[in-house]
Amino acid sequence: MKEVYACIWRATEPDETFNPEEFQSRIPRLMEWLKKLKAGGHLVGCGGGGFSTHAAGLTLILAESPEEALELSSGTPMNEIGSTDIMLWDVFYADLSVLENAARLEPAV
Repeated sequence: MKEVYACIWRATEPDETFNPEEFQSRIPRLMEWLKKLKAGGHLVGCGGGGFSTHAAGLTLILAESPEEALELSSGTPMNEIGSTDIMLWDVFYADLSVLENAARLEPAV
């Protein structure tokens, strides 16, 4: 049975030394990774933000096991400048109605 896993990415460098250009240079590859997850039926939701001292992001994925979740999460190019922790995410309620950026995950025509 597939379950939802939270892939929580955190930059290695703290905000004081974090290079936003390095981050931005990976966005096209990040979007391709997210499109691949979506096409495979694994993407539940995603977004970016940060901890109080580090850039961060969250990707919610569907996977059959923690091992599959780890394998899927290893594809993000953001792991080159950070690391991803995986945790089982018990979803009690979800209303994914904020979709203004959804078109960015559609295949290029």
